[in-house]
Amino acid sequence: MDPRPARTMFCLPYAGGGASAYTGLLRELTHLTVVPVQLPGRENRIAEPPAFTIAEIADEVAPATDEPYALYGHSMGARLAFEVVRELRRRGLRGPSRLYVGGAHPPDRRVPLAATVDLPDDAFIDQLIRRSGALPELKHMPELRELMMPVLRSDFTWIKNYAFAPEPPIDSPIVAFTGLDDEEVGAAEMLGWARHTTAGFRLRTLRGGHLFVKDRPAELAALIAADLAAEHALPEPDELHLWMGRPTGHATVLRRYAGRAAVGMSHTDNLTLVAAVGTSHADGPTPMLAAHEPGIGVSILRALDLGGPDSGLAELSGDEREQIEDAAEEDRRWLALRAVTAKRALMAADGQGTDPAVVSFPDLADPGPWHAQCGPGLERLARWRVVHLPLHTSRGEALGAVAVPHDKVRLRFDMPAEQAG
Repeated sequence: MDPRPARTMFCLPYAGGGASAYTGLLRELTHLTVVPVQLPGRENRIAEPPAFTIAEIADEVAPATDEPYALYGHSMGARLAFEVVRELRRRGLRGPSRLYVGGAHPPDRRVPLAATVDLPDDAFIDQLIRRSGALPELKHMPELRELMMPVLRSDFTWIKNYAFAPEPPIDSPIVAFTGLDDEEVGAAEMLGWARHTTAGFRLRTLRGGHLFVKDRPAELAALIAADLAAEHALPEPDELHLWMGRPTGHATVLRRYAGRAAVGMSHTDNLTLVAAVGTSHADGPTPMLAAHEPGIGVSILRALDLGGPDSGLAELSGDEREQIEDAAEEDRRWLALRAVTAKRALMAADGQGTDPAVVSFPDLADPGPWHAQCGPGLERLARWRVVHLPLHTSRGEALGAVAVPHDKVRLRFDMPAEQAG
């Protein structure tokens, strides 16, 4: 990988979007030449049929590959950008120094919203407005609808018909962004991009919904600039930092947060997961951990770590064991893994040696976050929120769980190159 910083960043739009979606990044990223790629059928190319190919988009990027560059794709654009990287690789051209992907399901996963393209216009538009932040004016302005519907239909048809073809992971780092309030593509889904790179993976969460690239460009630009500069920030009060790598590398991470954040750590099979959470107390710009501040708990397990089907069940409540017994046989190990990782994270956060079997999670299939149900005298355990993290590593699939003393947190996740892919 070329050590020189990228000076150009090509940007690919979300479904129905055009180059103007990147006006904010153009304004904010003054140290980069931001090049929004205008796809046919929109804005100044409105007279053209709204169809495109990956090869055509790659043709626009190819002349710039002699120098370091970055690619950013949002939603549909993320999938386009990923395929452009693979197409450039097939041509023997330099890949990007960063592939930035925002608000997008990994390419090997289907996009649930794409199925709405088969609905009548009114229902299709209702789904786009409700689930992806499309313009509400599409419902009430016939001229806008007439202008936008062909490109929306075309883009969502492309997404629906897209078929992922397995190839080796790319050798460019992938940095994923998700909106804290994006209910269509959350952090758990975005973590799936880690399996598509061998060069390291990072996840950053912004405040905002699905179209944060348009609605919060300053925050996105700051994260991109910090990433390119390799800056290491301390967690803000509503932020959870996570690092996963080999045990030999975690000491440096711990020193970064020592005395200035609540920190937890867990090990399994040559993997270490470190978590640091910001506090509500501050002394100037640096958060300082108060003695009475609730701690943080973290756990990482692989399915193999549970051993036999009954392994770990002693940690669970009777209700949780019944949930597992009543589930389909193929789901039992997955439910047990979720329950055990959550229990261990919660017990680590509490640190008082409580019997985990006296605490219960009411629905082990719920994607979460989870709050524990506690009996008398254990009410303190309800202050933690348990977040599950599906982790994709070079050593296979793992599951992490973090118990944090906040109702809502932005995730910041870092995985070095040796664990990605």
